[in-house]
Amino acid sequence: MKKCLIILNKSAGGSKKVSFEKVEACLGDCYDYTRCTLPDDPDPNPCGYDAVAVCGGDGTLGSVLSRVYDRSVDVWYFPVGTLNDKAKAERYENAVTKCPSCGGESSGKQIILGRCSNGEQKLFTYVFACGAFTPIGYTAKIETKQKLGVLAYISRVLKEYKVHRIQARIDCGAECYEGEFALIMFVKSPRCFGFDFNRAFDADSTSGHLVAIRSPKHDGLLGKIEMFFPFFRTFFMGLKKEKDGKIIFKKVYSATLTHKDDTDYCRDGEKHFVKSGYHKITFIRTMCNFNVIEKF
Repeated sequence: MKKCLIILNKSAGGSKKVSFEKVEACLGDCYDYTRCTLPDDPDPNPCGYDAVAVCGGDGTLGSVLSRVYDRSVDVWYFPVGTLNDKAKAERYENAVTKCPSCGGESSGKQIILGRCSNGEQKLFTYVFACGAFTPIGYTAKIETKQKLGVLAYISRVLKEYKVHRIQARIDCGAECYEGEFALIMFVKSPRCFGFDFNRAFDADSTSGHLVAIRSPKHDGLLGKIEMFFPFFRTFFMGLKKEKDGKIIFKKVYSATLTHKDDTDYCRDGEKHFVKSGYHKITFIRTMCNFNVIEKF
């Protein structure tokens, strides 16, 4: 019989909605199940299993996919995080799988992930970003997310509305951008941080998008006012055509990112420390069979 590892992250914002029993009932009798609870159990190794059921948020999913992306395994994603942007992105293709035990048909597929490497590699399922607002993804407290849900992030918006001056060089091949940035984002999703803004999203292409916003001329209150307009244009009005100015929006297959200083990034809602220097950003196709189950 095939073996399936169930990983349930109790720290996820909506973890109380799911249980091992629900997952096993959903996936049926075709697996021999092993249960793992985060953060209580030791770091689970999904290698050696025919399938992995991930019950958590985007960060939990990303940590699993980074270890099985190059293997022919079934990945069943039960999104019980706070935002679940990766799962919601699948709705754009009507690719949400119904519970197999209820007669649903699997729409599993190979998906595209992003990869940041500079000797060691780190994968991201949908976003790799730094600058204004991005710390919200990893600074909200677990207890607050479980109690308030999305409101846990909204409550931190004003605190994270700051003028950032990230000194970086971004080389996309034909174009190169250098200077100070308030936001640098590599994204493979039609949405991020709860905003449906990327109208040029192409799920099947081994490409992603660079979204960068240059820093304002001033600091303090005046700088925040200057920042408002490009951020509003990007996330509230959305982007479809490529732009090159205060707002940079480019389709990229690969890029090089050079930081002058050490920088904290948000990688699928988790904090990721990036050292100063040269980093390679690429987009790759997984070998695993990815399924999202929202109703269980």
